[in-house]
Amino acid sequence: MLRCYFFTLLTLLGAVYAQEGESLDDSLFGGDEVVEAQEEESGDANDSLFGDSFFSDVEEDAGANPADDLLTSDRVTLGGDFRVAADINLGLNPAEDEDAFLSGLEELRTRLYLDARPDADFRAFVKTDLSYETEDGLSLDLREAFADIDISNQVFIRGGKQTVNWGVGLFFSPANLINLETIDPEDTDAELAGPVSVKAQVPVGTSNATGYLLLDDIDSGADIGVAARYEFLLEGFEVTVGGVLRNERPWAVMATATGSVEDVTVFGEVVLEGNVDKIFVTEDPNSPSGYSAAASDDVYVSATFGARYSYTTEDDLYTVSGAAQYYFNGLGYADPSVLTDNPAVVGGFIANGDLSFNDLRERSQHYLAANVTSPDIAGSDFTPSALWLGSLGDGSGFATAELSYTGIDNFTPSVGYRLNYGPDGAEYSPLGTRHSLRLGFVLEGAF
Repeated sequence: MLRCYFFTLLTLLGAVYAQEGESLDDSLFGGDEVVEAQEEESGDANDSLFGDSFFSDVEEDAGANPADDLLTSDRVTLGGDFRVAADINLGLNPAEDEDAFLSGLEELRTRLYLDARPDADFRAFVKTDLSYETEDGLSLDLREAFADIDISNQVFIRGGKQTVNWGVGLFFSPANLINLETIDPEDTDAELAGPVSVKAQVPVGTSNATGYLLLDDIDSGADIGVAARYEFLLEGFEVTVGGVLRNERPWAVMATATGSVEDVTVFGEVVLEGNVDKIFVTEDPNSPSGYSAAASDDVYVSATFGARYSYTTEDDLYTVSGAAQYYFNGLGYADPSVLTDNPAVVGGFIANGDLSFNDLRERSQHYLAANVTSPDIAGSDFTPSALWLGSLGDGSGFATAELSYTGIDNFTPSVGYRLNYGPDGAEYSPLGTRHSLRLGFVLEGAF
């Protein structure tokens, strides 16, 4: 009996460590963090192998859950990563006098986390970034700080500052309604900061029902809100529907879907929102400038869809991965020229505090983005990649091409080219068409 239990435990431990990129915490609490499995106390195997008896009877607890031992540790796990990045940029614009050559620190950051699970029903997790900027100096940014509990293994609760990933888009995600940060199309893998909230998740067969109490500003009550989401499978697609309602803030309902068609992964989102706090510049004959800046009471629809595909040759020598996504931004301008043709008016609204730079983000209604990459092409440790993103409304956009080398542990040098194109004052070409070369490196590692 003891030997059977011993080998069963070894098998369970091996299975846990073999599942690369997965975490038992994901199945218990629906979280997004990858948590290392804790080491078990091995005991002295010689006692059972060379003692009075090769086998001995042990008393079994019929109600015991073998996973509890794997989820419990008397220790606190500390870890993190370190990253420093620097760039040298060379402008290729003939009329450029100043700032033709720019170099300096792009990022200096260390991320630290603390993970404690004293028993199978309770976990505490804290993640913070310590970063340095040349102008602002040292700063501390709390990324996550939450605790997990469960009620009878039926209701899983997480309370604290946490990332809330609702969207499925790669470059754009209008369904990302709760997080405090939006996707950076040039760094789609970056983790987004979330709000302070209490999440309760209830598995329903193969589906999940999740509710949120949003507590960004509990003292004033102005930002307290509620949200809910339901995830289910439909004809091989993962579908979610949900909504957000905040006091004196925008409300929204959304739906997402992701799945496969043949070998292509497809995804989409649609969002309906109202009471938005975005400020719009509109024509106003009663204003001295002929324009006014104000919020709108309209209801807006935004949507996006895209696809991802990866192909590997039969000899595994080449792998090419690509993605493309279209985004209809209901909060954009049907004609963004109202902004590009009136820079003095827009500048005056910004100076007076009537308009913010955030109101000028995603100013068009139609966007398109695509990327392609070939990791370690031909086994050479070189990775070429290219990205294009365009605003179809104002004719501006940017394209990048980069070649990076990953043959040195923890050190990645790269060289790249960037083109920003479009009319002066447009979203991605505020100074008109610009070309530049970049030489950079990243030094990073986990601990």
